[in-house]
Amino acid sequence: MIQQNRRNFLKRASVLTGSALFVTNQNILPQDTVPNVCSVGQVEVFINQYTVNTFYAREGINLKDNLDHCFTELKEAGLAGFEASVNQPDELDRYIDALQKQNMQLRSFYTGGNLHDETAAGVEIRRVIALAERAKPAGTKVVVLNPQPKSGKSDAELDRQNQNLNILGAELRKLGMKFALHYHTSELEFAAREFHSFMCDTDPKNVSLCFDAHWSFRASNNSAVSAYSHAKLYADRIAEVHLRQSQGGVWTETFVAKADIDYGKTLAILRQSKDFDDCLFVLEQAPENGTPKTRKPIDIFRQSVETVKKLYEM
Repeated sequence: MIQQNRRNFLKRASVLTGSALFVTNQNILPQDTVPNVCSVGQVEVFINQYTVNTFYAREGINLKDNLDHCFTELKEAGLAGFEASVNQPDELDRYIDALQKQNMQLRSFYTGGNLHDETAAGVEIRRVIALAERAKPAGTKVVVLNPQPKSGKSDAELDRQNQNLNILGAELRKLGMKFALHYHTSELEFAAREFHSFMCDTDPKNVSLCFDAHWSFRASNNSAVSAYSHAKLYADRIAEVHLRQSQGGVWTETFVAKADIDYGKTLAILRQSKDFDDCLFVLEQAPENGTPKTRKPIDIFRQSVETVKKLYEM
């Protein structure tokens, strides 16, 4: 079975070249405008690059060498678009070109960034803004960032990180984009002090949350209660939801509504937020040791999309 740390996967992402950006919306939004992502009463389902890469990799297919084939199957599976994991602006070009061919969208992209280090932060902020500027003509609405992990960041590092998150978020808001923070285990260590600090000590206008119920679950010793608590605390800050499920602590092959986490309960919590219908839903189901291998990627994606749509419509 494939084991792949998502952060390492992002670091290893190679620079890709391709066709020029396509334009879906050239209107410049006012500084304080936040974009709608889904319409009331319906949901578009997107998928993260990590998920696509890992499921095709276990079939011996390299995503980057087979973008047209893979994106054709994503379209056939009912997906509205793709969340690219990128480090540099020119990595976006080939993904955008392949998505255009399928009439699919790049509504969001995912990256990392060291914003707790005084020396590195300025360069990182400029890099993420450059990514956003490259993605904006393609209709990107959400920039997802996972702060560079460091176990036990000091209070001074957390304060510096939060100041820089505010700066970056304000710049992205000028571009008409939401800035959503993602997290893994390290942000939830030590009473989740980093996770709570970047929610409590940043301006909600500038900084939103990419809610990942399964990392809330796994990083809290497999506690669904923890996932529901995080949803209750920060429902009004959530711009994007990453969807992953497990059974007995092991990632399932397809996304299912109820197993270790009851996503019906999770969505009921999120529906209390006034911004629920603006939220982006992104599949991040992936295989790990113990995950069954019974389906081809297109079937995994199709069934997962159907589950999300049925769940959303309940």
